[in-house]
Amino acid sequence: MITVVFRERIGTVRSGDRFYRDIMGPMVLEKTLRAIALGGVFALPLIVFIVAESLFFPFITGKNFAFRIIVEVMTGAWLALVLVNPAYRPRRSWLLGAFALFVCIVALADVFGAYPFKSIWSNFERMDGFVTLVHLFFYFIVASSVLNTEKLWRAFWHYALAVSFLVGLHGLFQFLGIASLNPGFSSATRVDASFGNPIYLAVYMLFHAGLAALLWAQAWDARAPGRRFWISVLYGSTIAFTTLILLLTGTRGAMLGLGGGIVIGLILLAVSSRETWRWTMPLLLGLVLLASGFWLVRDAAWVNTIPGFNRLADISLEDNTTKARFMNWGMAWEGVKERPILGWGQENYAIVFDKYYNPQMYGQEQWFDRVHNVIFDWLVAAGFLGLFGYLAIFATAIHIVWKREVFNPYERSILIGILAAYFFQNLFVFDNIMSYLLFATVLAYVAWRGSQDAQAVPAPVASKRALPIVAVAALLLVWGVAWYVNARPLAANRALLSALQSHEEGLETNLEFFKQSISYGTTGTQEAREQLAQAAASIARNESVPVSVKQGFLNTAAEEMVAMNEESPLNARFPLFLGVLLNAYGNYEQGESALVRAHELSPGKQTILFELGANRFSQGKIDEALETFKQAFELAPEYVGARLYYAAVAIRAERDSLAEELLEPVVESGEAADQRVLAAYVSRGRYDKIIEIWGARTQARPSDVQAHLTLAAAYNEVGDTASAIATLQNLKEVAPTATEQADAFIEQIRGGTAEIQ
Repeated sequence: MITVVFRERIGTVRSGDRFYRDIMGPMVLEKTLRAIALGGVFALPLIVFIVAESLFFPFITGKNFAFRIIVEVMTGAWLALVLVNPAYRPRRSWLLGAFALFVCIVALADVFGAYPFKSIWSNFERMDGFVTLVHLFFYFIVASSVLNTEKLWRAFWHYALAVSFLVGLHGLFQFLGIASLNPGFSSATRVDASFGNPIYLAVYMLFHAGLAALLWAQAWDARAPGRRFWISVLYGSTIAFTTLILLLTGTRGAMLGLGGGIVIGLILLAVSSRETWRWTMPLLLGLVLLASGFWLVRDAAWVNTIPGFNRLADISLEDNTTKARFMNWGMAWEGVKERPILGWGQENYAIVFDKYYNPQMYGQEQWFDRVHNVIFDWLVAAGFLGLFGYLAIFATAIHIVWKREVFNPYERSILIGILAAYFFQNLFVFDNIMSYLLFATVLAYVAWRGSQDAQAVPAPVASKRALPIVAVAALLLVWGVAWYVNARPLAANRALLSALQSHEEGLETNLEFFKQSISYGTTGTQEAREQLAQAAASIARNESVPVSVKQGFLNTAAEEMVAMNEESPLNARFPLFLGVLLNAYGNYEQGESALVRAHELSPGKQTILFELGANRFSQGKIDEALETFKQAFELAPEYVGARLYYAAVAIRAERDSLAEELLEPVVESGEAADQRVLAAYVSRGRYDKIIEIWGARTQARPSDVQAHLTLAAAYNEVGDTASAIATLQNLKEVAPTATEQADAFIEQIRGGTAEIQ
């Protein structure tokens, strides 16, 4: 009897073990994996707060590394799930196919592009490239698979809005002076919250204004008349707040995108039914009248007192930013014509920019790496195939929203309006990780809503008993991918930041950190090499730095610039950096060769010619130097800087008639009073010319304190102390705040210690 009972209990225990092993264990593990995947989706909106002060480009790199790691972890968990449970597999969708096709096209464009390494890995400043695109694609798949109920999606959208509210508060506090502004692009009139750039905050708020409108429409539809007041207050105030923050960014592209999205949404709603036509058309007419009225009063003084509106009022074809955009598009088009099918590969617009540089860009940034137009950006990056693939994603999403009955007319109008607003603002700016993330999330929502009745994508089926093995395999895969994609770039980033900091051990430590960063051969290698070259050039004439240390920096930097040039032979930036470096150490002959190569790669860029001209002048090649500066000047004669460079060299070369001919058009305006011209005339002892030019400057710009001081010093040098003192007395009258400085200079003149400044 005892034996029978014992055997029965042993059987029960073994049966329980089998039950836990075969059923309960896999169920718990499956729930854990689902929680990881779902938790990753909900964690991603929080990366907006990350500002990694311990990393190079803290506003960019921290967010992007977090995004990549979270996506890798959630994708690993999801892969384990889909192998055992078909419920988590993505549904067949034209949108999934369009996104996958686009990724494949861009992969080909990057591999066969001008510089595949950078196309794949990008750099720390952008953290874009193919690596980011693949992560976005997997995020899209996982989000559309694990957010598989309307309740989950609604919870996620509300959660995202709550996060955006906190971001908006940060921006508002910046505007009110409560929170500090970030160094860089932000200002008291252009807030950026935790983005480091106002345009990134603007598109972020643009998306959330649209999402608040979508949730409002859904809540309105779900509630009976008489129970809609408080939801209207909630969502209406949310839209108003996000719009306010958008305006405070001063980003005109996003403002116009918001207006365009609203107009398109209202038009689509108007054509949906007669009922909506009755109230949307008057609203559209009111918006048109409001916009027209604003345009008519844009020059009024009160407009400039309203944050955001002052920037809108400045929109003009004659605006320097607008001109730069058009010139950028023109240069991009030249590059597209050269490689129309698959383009140059991602992150290679800098090559196109240099090759087809428009000399009229002299007053703008000299190293554009984006076209600031999504059409041209993808044309350059992946050719017409890439552009068609990108547009196919929009077209497919819009087709699903418009045709599928699961979307009501309000949802259709709002979702298409969001996509239109995002696309329109991208005609003037470019993406960042948060705009990419929001765009992919909207696409995932559209894909899920539009394919609920579709079959799952076929995938291998494994037994649930194999789930632990699958989970371990996924864990190993995630660890390997995360290490390869993130560990080395993170280490390189930290080493680069250490290389740029001061160390008690001396500059040798900085050099070792530079070498360490470059040795990883990953994201940021180009930036590390360029920073090394600049550091080496900056210490060249520092007498406190030992010769051996300078030589170490020079040799290493030169080697790395040569390596960079070999890896990306079409980029003018690297031979230019090499030429500047060699010039700094007096190696003018090799420096000239590097600069000639840079000029060949970018024949229209004046800055390269300036360096080449200075190099030749230092070698005593006076005629060649003058010819080089003449070439730079003739590329854009209205460029005053090029005119002054040319004139300064002519003065030093004692070509006085040429110098006077160059300076004569800008003397009366005061623009000829330039430090290069001053140094050149001082080297010749031509104080009479300094008196003539700086005298005109003080007439044209009476409040210029330094001009008066220079003029007084020039008078003093020729022995006319009376005129020198009279100039300083006049300075005290036109600029009372400079009285103390003028009096001190008068004492120096009387004491015989004054020098020209």
